[in-house]
This record gives sequence, structure tokens and C-alpha cells, in this order.
Amino acid sequence: MTSFLSKEVNFFVIMQSTLTFKPVEIQHRGIFQPYLTKNSQTCDRTFANTFCWQHLFHTQWAEANGFLIIRAFINGERRAAYILFSQKDIPSYADILPALEADAANLDQPLTLMGLSKDECDTLQSQHPGQFFFDRNRDFADYIYNVEDLKTLKGRKYAPKRNHINKFKSLYDYHYEAITAENIVECRQLEEDWISQHAEDDSAQAEYLTIQNAFQHFEALGLFGGALYVRDKLVAFTYGSAIRNNIFCTHVEKADIHYEGVYQMINYLFAQHLPEQFTFINREEDMGIAGLRKSKTSYHPAMLAYKHTALKLNDDMRDIIHIWEKCFGKEDSSVYTFLSRYYFNHCTLLEKADGHVVSMVFMIPCQTPFGLAAYLYGIATLPEYQQRGISSKLIQQMLEKCHQNEVVFTFLIPADERLKDYYAKFGYMDTQTNAVFESDMDLGTGDTKKDRIMILPFDETFRIENLSETLECRPML
Repeated sequence: MTSFLSKEVNFFVIMQSTLTFKPVEIQHRGIFQPYLTKNSQTCDRTFANTFCWQHLFHTQWAEANGFLIIRAFINGERRAAYILFSQKDIPSYADILPALEADAANLDQPLTLMGLSKDECDTLQSQHPGQFFFDRNRDFADYIYNVEDLKTLKGRKYAPKRNHINKFKSLYDYHYEAITAENIVECRQLEEDWISQHAEDDSAQAEYLTIQNAFQHFEALGLFGGALYVRDKLVAFTYGSAIRNNIFCTHVEKADIHYEGVYQMINYLFAQHLPEQFTFINREEDMGIAGLRKSKTSYHPAMLAYKHTALKLNDDMRDIIHIWEKCFGKEDSSVYTFLSRYYFNHCTLLEKADGHVVSMVFMIPCQTPFGLAAYLYGIATLPEYQQRGISSKLIQQMLEKCHQNEVVFTFLIPADERLKDYYAKFGYMDTQTNAVFESDMDLGTGDTKKDRIMILPFDETFRIENLSETLECRPML
């Protein structure tokens, strides 16, 4: 049975289209480089990342009409998205969009472009007005630092970093080396030790494979790295690659945390040993992880490099936006962010009349402390089609869909008190718990104090009385 959490895609048999996609191989670096270095400043635009992470995103590439196209399956393989590269200062998107639309349609997907800069969004909008809407997610903004700041750590704001480094210097007999073929074996062993402590972490396992790919092709990928030793023991390593001639991207930083100040020290020494051509270091995104955000922010970035997503409107989306505005108010523009991040065919139920959508129910999978949950969201019917049982039918169908999949419970947030009796008819029970979403999009009512959930358990071992005042929810992008 196919879960609604994944889109069943055959990555080996794709229908004929005008674009011919192929896996990324090490010998393709020479083809990529002229495209990647043009106006690039984000981590997505390095060959090393594209090559080393392709196992996770089923990444493939094509070249057509003056564009290099990278296609990746993101959001848990639920969405195909395309990164476009052109060697022109102002690309003509009309030269490639029809082929991309055909490829996306082949996969039963809306056309999604990702990794766009603000300038690229402006160009796309000016060339194709009203056809796309745009979203940017703070979680995936890259942190870019001045090299001089990281290698000197001057000023009061860096005093905590200098304290950690001085502590490391006072405690340990250390030395620094560049990563070479001779010490890669030791770097691999440190990563093996690290992954053995994170065996249950899927993201750590994915990164482990990425690091193995990098070490296997270190020189061919143009990687540059450093290793930190305490006496003869390797305690930290880091590496990355050039984005363009003055921006270096740090891809990985790993350390044995039993050594006090080890992360601050490897970061400091690596910045000092970078080739002089680099004036900026991109240390990639924080992915919305609170601890990682705190750490990256504490180094005082010179800028955040935002990556925008563009989604091409289709008829269903236009109808959804119309219902949203009718039922939730035109001032609520969150529909565009929602469609960009959480709108998937297999998590959506729509009712149509006269060729147009008149009612809708969406489901957002969320990780919670109790396991996987399904959040029913955006339940709405056009006023002229209400009182006909349409919403009830869609809710019941969505609950049946959820019940067939491995979720512990479903929950929703009634827009007002009057709806509680309505949702109770489906088995939902009132609680004193407020949902807190790890997202920069407000997925509640707009007032966190009113985001009190109703819940419908599917797992017989789950007990509502185990809920606390808040339910932490991480929506699955």
C-alpha cells in the first residue's frame, strides 16, 4: 500500500519527454562548472553537493536550450523540483518552461522551480506575469560570513568564541593539517564513530552516505578540507568547495565533542587556511533546527542568502485560492505559502462542480513527540455550496485515508467554538492542548492562544490524557 506521505514514482521508467535526464557522474563536473559559477552564492549551486547528495534526492540533470537543469525529488520524494542555470545574465525562461512543464506533467506534478535568487524571481515574474507565485523559507537560507571575521574573531561579539578557542589551546596539544589522501582514512573513522552514535537518525544516515561519496572522490570533486589533531588523534575535520572565485562553501564539519571547544577551533583554523582568493564563506542552512540556528547566528553572518521557490499556477490552484479568499478573507495571503510547501495531490481532496473546485480538505503530515500525526487543514466550501454535506463527505474520505496509513492520530484546530460540535460527529474530541508548529508559516488561527486542538486517535495505545499544554508539531515539507 502506498502511503500518503510519499508519492509513488518509478525513477527508472519515466515517460518520453523533450528532456533527457541522466544521473550525475563525476566526469560531468566540467559541464556543470560554467553554469554553476555564474552569479551563484548558495550551497545548492556546487557540483560537489549535487553529486554527493543525489542518492537522497534522486537527482538527475539535463542540458537544453542554453540551460542546465537539475531535477530533484524533495519533500520526502513527494515533489519534483527543478533548479535552473543559465550562463546569460538575464535568461529567457520561455526557452525552457514548456519542456519543464511537460516533464512535470509526466510525473503528475505542478511545475516547481527551486533555489531561485530574488533577481531570478523578478526576471521570471516580469517575463511571465501572473503565472507563478513565490515563497521563501527561512529554514533554508544560507549563512554567509566574511572570511576575515571568522579567521580573526575580533571584537566583543566574538569574545565567547575566543574563550572556547583559548580553552582548547590551554587543554590540548594540537595541530592542524590539510585533508589529503593520507589522512582521509582517519576522517572516515571519525565519521564511523559519529554515525555509530546516531544510528537511528535518518538524516544522519543520509549525510553519512554523502560524506562517503565525498571522500571517495575528494580530489576529483575539487574539495578542500582541514583536519584537527590532539597529539596523534584526529578530533575534527571539515571540508567544502568553491561556489565561485570569492565564495567558499563549507559542506561538512564533524568533531568529537568530548574535546572542549573543538567545533570553534576547527572553524577558526579552517578559515585561517583557506586560499586568499576567498573573501566569503557560505556555511549552508540551519534547516529550522533550533540549536543549529543558534550556533550559526552566533558567528554573526554578513548576510543570509535566501532561496526562493516558484510554483506555476494551474486551474485547481486558482480555484483553491478563490475558495481561500472567500472563506478566510482576502487579507490572508498564507495560501501561497501553503500551496508552495504543503499542497500535494495525495494529501488533498477536492470536490468539483461545473468544472471548478467548490470544496477542499488538506492533510499535513506532522512529526510529534507521540509519532506521526495527520493535521487536517484548510477545510472550506464555497458559501453557495454549503449545507449540502460536501465537506462532511471529504472529511470522512480523508479520515479513511489517514486510517489506512501509519498515523497515531489526526487533529485539527476549529476556526471557532461553533465548529466543535460539527467535528465531534466524526469522533474528534476536545482538548486543552495548543498546537505549536515548527514553521515560519502560521498553520493555526493567527493567535497561538486559540490554537487548541481537537484530536481523533487511531492508535489504541495513544491516550489523550498524555497530552500536555502544548503539542509540538514539525510539519513534513
